[in-house]
Amino acid sequence: MKRYLSLTIFGFLLLACSNKAETPIVSNLTPTEKSAKIVAADNRFGMEIFQKVNASLAVPQNNTMISPLSISLVLAMAYNGAVGNTKTQMEDMLHKESLIADVINQSYKDLVSSLVSHDPMVELSISNAIFYRNSFHIKDNFITTNQNYYQAEVSGLDFSKTTETLNTVNGWVNTQTKGKIDKIIEKVNPEDVMYLLNAIYFNGQWKYRFDPLDTNNQNFTKEDNSAVQVPTMSIENPFNYYSQTDFQLLEIPYGSGKYSMLIFLPTSGKKVDDVISQLTPENITDWISKLTEQTKKVYLPRFEFKFEDSLVDELKALGMTDAFDYAKANLSGISDDSKLAISEVMHKTYIKVDERGTEAAAVTGITIIATAVGPDINTFRVNHPFVFAIREKDTNAILFIGKVMDPSQN
Repeated sequence: MKRYLSLTIFGFLLLACSNKAETPIVSNLTPTEKSAKIVAADNRFGMEIFQKVNASLAVPQNNTMISPLSISLVLAMAYNGAVGNTKTQMEDMLHKESLIADVINQSYKDLVSSLVSHDPMVELSISNAIFYRNSFHIKDNFITTNQNYYQAEVSGLDFSKTTETLNTVNGWVNTQTKGKIDKIIEKVNPEDVMYLLNAIYFNGQWKYRFDPLDTNNQNFTKEDNSAVQVPTMSIENPFNYYSQTDFQLLEIPYGSGKYSMLIFLPTSGKKVDDVISQLTPENITDWISKLTEQTKKVYLPRFEFKFEDSLVDELKALGMTDAFDYAKANLSGISDDSKLAISEVMHKTYIKVDERGTEAAAVTGITIIATAVGPDINTFRVNHPFVFAIREKDTNAILFIGKVMDPSQN
């Protein structure tokens, strides 16, 4: 089964940040030309796969979130084992056809190192791992490349001991996401020989904290025009803001302001899909450049949900087809021992937003198998479905992107 959602509305475990708290000293990130190309490519791929995931939802009104960075990183590790047309398809899909492998790997290493140490008031961890069947021979270069550039933990396991393997792999996921995502694989199949994993954990305090005493139940009108009562936070403060025909855009900063949440609120008569269809790196850059600081009374519902999706169909639709086909896949950069293919790319995410900030996590796992009306001008009231993204300003890296169709969804 592809997609599951669970959503609960309650308090958020983050340290508070006073409106008058001193802003800590943080470094500015100056991406190299190559790193900037990696970020641009990932953002483009992220928008494309988010659109594919959104279009393929069995229940379009479900809350949804993916992590483009998590998906890109685990695919980059797999890319280091791809050869021939399989490699070319991955390069094209990921928009990295003009970059060589060493440049891609080094750029990711530099980017991740910069992001995780960027803001002392935002906790961000990015982890990678490779678990493989200990009787399966892997080329040294594949292991060392992913260790050197992605700091991947590497461990050979006895896959015949399925319970122990599940506990090890899923235990790593649980630990790296601080319990927000408890597992990525449901069972160990006889043909499974390797699991490539990425985990991202984000915990950011709002720069301007919402006062819990100002939170009260308010109506949230869904796209079918029915309404639900949800705990809604409020704050009045200067925020970066932009509006156009289809939506209003508000930026809410975390910590020192290097990380922020972008909220795309559709205007009257428009729907979330009208916004999602316009999401391209060029458009987002243009909209961000038009943000101006304005004092706004902001109403934002608390929300918390989990999402999961097998990305196989979406990746195939974007052009990565050979890697999933035994007859065509060429993953000989991993091993020559047997014919390899990818059987699954599972993606799971979690997000919680409340008065103090945002906690979010994502895990992506690749399984390798072997043969065998107009708004109030001074008010920004988030009282209907919306799109959100969490980004880092200096690099423009999109960490998470999603939509909230019903904050009370359970």
